[in-house]
Amino acid sequence: MKKTIILTIMFALVVMTGWAQRLRVGEQSSGMRLRVGEQSSGMSKIGTLAETMWRNEQTGDWDIGFTEKCAIYDCRLWDYSDVRQKGDKFDLTLTSNGESLKVSVGKQKDGKRQMTIGGKKQLYSLITTDELPNYPTKDLTPFKDNGYQAGDTVTFIGWLKNFPKEVLDKKREYEIWISSIIIQEGTEYTGKVDDEGHFVVKVPVENSQQIYADWGRTNLISVLEPGETYFLLMDAKSHQRLIMGRDARVQNELLAHDYRKAFEQTDLRRLTEEQLIAYKDKWAGLYQRNQAMLDSILQQNPTLSRRFEDYHRMGDVCTMAEEVMQSSLSADGGKLPQAVTNYVDSMLWKNIAGPYTIAREMSQLLYYYSSNAEHSCSKYRPSVTIDANTLLEMEKEGFIKYTDEDRETLRKWQVLLTEYRQAKEADYPAISERNKELEAQIGSLMNNSDIQGALNEKLDAIQMEVEVTDSIYADPLLRDFSKSQKLHGRLDNKQKPLNKTCMAVLNTIQLPAARNAIMAENDKFINMQKAEVAHSESLRPSSDVEGLTDGEAILRKILEPFKGRIVYLDLWGTWCGPCKEKLKQSYLVKERLKDYDIVYLYLANRSPDDSWKNVIKAYNLTGPNCVHYNLPQQQQAAIEQFLKVDSFPTYKLIDKQGTIHDLHWLHANDMSSFLETIDKMSK
Repeated sequence: MKKTIILTIMFALVVMTGWAQRLRVGEQSSGMRLRVGEQSSGMSKIGTLAETMWRNEQTGDWDIGFTEKCAIYDCRLWDYSDVRQKGDKFDLTLTSNGESLKVSVGKQKDGKRQMTIGGKKQLYSLITTDELPNYPTKDLTPFKDNGYQAGDTVTFIGWLKNFPKEVLDKKREYEIWISSIIIQEGTEYTGKVDDEGHFVVKVPVENSQQIYADWGRTNLISVLEPGETYFLLMDAKSHQRLIMGRDARVQNELLAHDYRKAFEQTDLRRLTEEQLIAYKDKWAGLYQRNQAMLDSILQQNPTLSRRFEDYHRMGDVCTMAEEVMQSSLSADGGKLPQAVTNYVDSMLWKNIAGPYTIAREMSQLLYYYSSNAEHSCSKYRPSVTIDANTLLEMEKEGFIKYTDEDRETLRKWQVLLTEYRQAKEADYPAISERNKELEAQIGSLMNNSDIQGALNEKLDAIQMEVEVTDSIYADPLLRDFSKSQKLHGRLDNKQKPLNKTCMAVLNTIQLPAARNAIMAENDKFINMQKAEVAHSESLRPSSDVEGLTDGEAILRKILEPFKGRIVYLDLWGTWCGPCKEKLKQSYLVKERLKDYDIVYLYLANRSPDDSWKNVIKAYNLTGPNCVHYNLPQQQQAAIEQFLKVDSFPTYKLIDKQGTIHDLHWLHANDMSSFLETIDKMSK
């Protein structure tokens, strides 16, 4: 579930805040609040120009602004190197990074001024509302579409102006989160926020792309177009929220009309066909309500751009479709009733307007849409007989390498199977009794995590999934996105390079950005396979507990060397997305606990050896105080049964006396409380 925790949490926060309800510092604002003629009082270097923002009357854009300390123009801050004032007129010389700019400002009349900026004369009006007023004319320009080429970046500059220090200190980074449609993963890009509230974030984008920014402080949901530079002003004192840029129209429109949408998040469990249809009907109603609200806004504001409408139309239909298709997880066999899929199809594809990435829901929607179609396919996961011949064939095909002992056991199994086939059913008990030891060896072999991993690869249904994908998506781009998501999911789940079946699928992807993204990730795992494990002594052999079958006895044997020390126990698996997310961030927990004598004990569940080692290498999980076990499945299961493990990851604390204490899986979210617990145990 790579980055999916972030996605889920942010999605929930959107719901809690009413889709995009904006957060003000010290005040909640609704709609546009007029501040006619409001300007700074007292003396200023630039007089009555101070703390004013100006809109180009012809284009409707926010072109320039004047603060006490600097001017804002062309997405940059400019120093006042020379100010000449005559009455209410100004001649300014601005400088920025060695560049000089002449600005002449005429006398204000009815809230307007003639300004000549860099030799170009325009009429400007004072912005007296929190957000930019509606643009003067309708704009039918579509979203920029770069064809999903790799390498496009957006520069997002901003100023959290007049924010109290304690608010800035809450997060000294400005975070911009995007969801990749290519790899179905959320990624966060950040820029440092200085003491004045200034920041710069470089954001790689796949195309015109929806963003979530500065969550928990200013809560911005918007869209970025490739190659553009934007300047965001958020002023906690004046409450103004403005965006400057070569083409920042739709971004300003989204700020000015961030209406609350009808939305409901339901805890889905196993649902009957009637309940699934009712759930679809509920979302169909919410979708129609949101469309009616949008229609009303468009009617009241006839100059709103095509991009504003496309953004909301597509966002609304993708949200509805994602939620409805996600209910397939609660359907019998993972298959939705035909009436549900027919409704989604009737509404979805005709309302797709613009790059798929302007609605982050599209990434998840592809997953659920494809999954439902796959479970509806008669060829999905056909039954396969697993016997000695199947397992020996896997080695020839390169899925696994057996030891000589394992290979000999499989050959004996072949002989035993032949004996069973030739015998009468009445003779089966006698054959089983004679081969009791061999059958035990076969059972142990089948529980081997490496063999199970190899079986999963051999029986990988990706080829069938791709056939389904090719049949349900008319657009080749969607077929490529679906394939790249599946391949990335396998890389993330298995934590090792793609097998030859998956590589064959990779070679069918036509979109260079998608193919290259998967190849780069695959290369990472190829290189990781070759790397040695640092502090390899952290990886303990299962021979430490050989012959033990009782869960408590196995765990106590493992803990013996750490008597008198606190042990932080992490039960995880390479197949578990949340486990890997927590492991990835575990260095932060260790940093907070560095002053305590703690042993970090990791017990892996059903994790193939190579994947297990790759995760350990990827997240640097070794060291003098780190211990890892990847026990045989029966021993691991015995420990989990003793500890009453029912979900992953599971965490426990073992104090100096050996008493085992439960830990909530999100315990690190409240570090102050967690540190208090550790402190008490240390005494």
